[in-house]
Amino acid sequence: MSDEPARDPRKDMIDAIWRRVDALAILRPNFFRQTPFRLTLVFLCVYVFVAALVFGYIYLATSTESRAWGNSSIDARIKSLQDLDAREGHAAVVAKILGDDAVEWVFAKGVFDGSGQVLAQNTRARMEGRNLPDTVIKAGLKEVNSGNPITSLNFFSPSPNDPSGCCRFQGRILRLDDNFFIYVAMDMSWADHGFQQEIKAVAGGGLLVVILGLFAGTLINQEVTRSVARVTSVLERVQEGDLRARIVVRDSGDEFDALSMRINQTLDRMEKTMGNLKYAGDAIAHDLRSPLSRLRTKLEVSLLDVDKDPSKAHDALVKALEETGQLLRTFQTVFSMSRLQAQGQAPDQVVFSATELAEDMAELFEAVASDKGLEFDFEIDKNIRALGNRDFLAQALSNLLDNAIKYTPVPGGVTFRMRHTSQREIEFSITDTGPGVPEKDRARISERFVRLENSRTLPGVGLGLAMVEAVAVAHKGRLVISEGPGVFDGQGPGLRTALVLPPVAG
Repeated sequence: MSDEPARDPRKDMIDAIWRRVDALAILRPNFFRQTPFRLTLVFLCVYVFVAALVFGYIYLATSTESRAWGNSSIDARIKSLQDLDAREGHAAVVAKILGDDAVEWVFAKGVFDGSGQVLAQNTRARMEGRNLPDTVIKAGLKEVNSGNPITSLNFFSPSPNDPSGCCRFQGRILRLDDNFFIYVAMDMSWADHGFQQEIKAVAGGGLLVVILGLFAGTLINQEVTRSVARVTSVLERVQEGDLRARIVVRDSGDEFDALSMRINQTLDRMEKTMGNLKYAGDAIAHDLRSPLSRLRTKLEVSLLDVDKDPSKAHDALVKALEETGQLLRTFQTVFSMSRLQAQGQAPDQVVFSATELAEDMAELFEAVASDKGLEFDFEIDKNIRALGNRDFLAQALSNLLDNAIKYTPVPGGVTFRMRHTSQREIEFSITDTGPGVPEKDRARISERFVRLENSRTLPGVGLGLAMVEAVAVAHKGRLVISEGPGVFDGQGPGLRTALVLPPVAG
């Protein structure tokens, strides 16, 4: 037999109820501090306040209208009795009151003399008991002593059908002479009953709206909380280092979907940036391995040469410095390329004059081409503006122009153009009459440290075009490599390279 004590079924039921309550999060302290629920409370408070104002206005307008209608009905009957008294005397008035039919049931009518003695009452007045004549007689005699011929009168009387109830009468008293008074009062219980029903309806409806509003606020709060929880859970995973975490988009088209997509885009960018940074570090380490190995080898050879002939120490140091300078330039190029790729776009971009940049490049490299004996032509359109980092673009154009001049034999020529394309893009193109690049190799010459066989005898490390492509991509542009003008006079076919930038908005 088991030694475990038997569980109390009542305790299990209570625990189940509390689990349901906890699942709804209604009794949690922070539930009432959450924004959706507080907004629901604010809405309900505003609704109750506006509803109270509207009902107050309706109640005031209705009660005023019912009181005015009652006074009008009472005045009409008093005027009728007054006219009857003027025509036929007091006896006719008494007979009229005593003979009132059931149509006048809501009116209590009567006549009394100056001593307070009741002379006549209609059926409704008699059924109201002693309270009604006592009240109106006292008020009438008081008005006689004050000199007012007619006065308004409001009083309560027990209901004839329900002794515990109460009827509110609204009426007037008229003195026809010092010993003859008439009164007409109207039972306003029907209006009071209508007002009470309105109050009950408004109170019940208001309570129902508040309950439904709280229920709706709870549901809305839970929905918003779930949506926020999806976002916070993903951000917590990202904070812990999981850059692949993404928020599930429900395709509902609401604000949370828009926020989720924006955060996912930011996380995509962050993951790409971190990946690029890692790639940059690996690339720098890989790209510098060969130059460092080459430098070490040359230093070892130089050391052996110096051991054999100490007079060669100066030349060995000069070569070592040249190799170190080349290594530093390679490192700076690789670092710049890695930084551009990691950032995804060029830093410090501004709108500047592309025309002036092209003119500066043309002026600089025209002299370089002339020193080598090459022809240098340029065609630059005026008033063209570009968006980008001028220093990076100048470095890219320098690489293209330097390659064209370096790989073009004499006699030959280089043509530099800057213009708008048919799509309003900005194109810097350099065309030379050199040996060109076979079509099968054009896709790979912009990779890092790639040098073709015909260029290995010339100085360089194979980073020029790689740098140009990195700058182009960082400016949302592209590098286009194609064949030059073709074979002419035994030379060619040449090469055409173009740095194309997107148009400037506006």
